[in-house]
Amino acid sequence: RGFRGPFTVATRQLARMQAAGLLNDSQQGTGCLADLKQKWKEGKFKTYARWGGIGNVILTITLSILFITSMFMGGIVCILFAVLVGILELPFCCTCLPICQKIQGYMSAFEIYWIRGILYILLGVLMFVVYSQVGGFLVPVFGVMYILDGLCYVLAHFKGETHTAADNSADSLGLDTNKMKAKAAATAMGIV
Repeated sequence: RGFRGPFTVATRQLARMQAAGLLNDSQQGTGCLADLKQKWKEGKFKTYARWGGIGNVILTITLSILFITSMFMGGIVCILFAVLVGILELPFCCTCLPICQKIQGYMSAFEIYWIRGILYILLGVLMFVVYSQVGGFLVPVFGVMYILDGLCYVLAHFKGETHTAADNSADSLGLDTNKMKAKAAATAMGIV
């Protein structure tokens, strides 16, 4: 039996994770890109739309703040639209803010994907109107991104995909969070 040092314990823990299938990436590749590729092959437009919405929020807020001096009014409008979309796409992030919880109550109609798609398409068109009135060189780019995201939601609706209670958590984004946590733990222990 002898000495049971941290390396022995870590090795056993790694073996348990591999036996449970948490660290095995068969022919699909590794990491979150493999999970996203699998969703792409399955044709889940809801997943594409969710990731598109999250990407829109991150890019819109980041680039609007970065270029705030050259597109002030357009940037402010873009940030407001991004916050609205962020509340729709990332409801699990709004659990700590009472104002977000109140707003979410009014947004339950957008759980029907064709309605959400139409909203995003309208936001995209409004971006072009904002651009024509106040300028901002990135505003049309954001408008096109919102229109494409809206089209993904409309396609998801026609494919029969619906909003579920699981969509209110991070797991609904198409990533295997248990696998990611296991890999992070194994990396932190210095095993992998």
